[in-house]
Amino acid sequence: MDNYLAPRHCVVILTTGNEDAGKRATLAFSAACSAIAMDMNSHVFLVGDGSFWAYEGHTHGIHAPGFPPLEELVSNYLELEGKLYICSACDQVCSLLPAKNHLPTKRAGVEPRGLASVLHYTINGSAITF
Repeated sequence: MDNYLAPRHCVVILTTGNEDAGKRATLAFSAACSAIAMDMNSHVFLVGDGSFWAYEGHTHGIHAPGFPPLEELVSNYLELEGKLYICSACDQVCSLLPAKNHLPTKRAGVEPRGLASVLHYTINGSAITF
């Protein structure tokens, strides 16, 4: 099979949380939406501190200058059928403040995955990290 016929995948690995006021998350989801516009299969993998963005309400109010609000970018990404994964080891562990009597709600569309399942997509594609 010729290389141009193989499925093209773009894996965006987001490792940063809200410590930069969402700038890297905004760039990551902008890149992921751009990959979809380029007819690539787009996969965003939230790992480490980046797992912060997997939970309801964490993207609200984040708006980097020159970009759409982060909530809009994430919603559009999911509506365009982009895949959004959270590291299964980081789920409910990384970047969450301890909450008494309840755990935060994971945003709809977020799937827990192991690193090996995400690396599978880089075989016929590329990865970028934020």
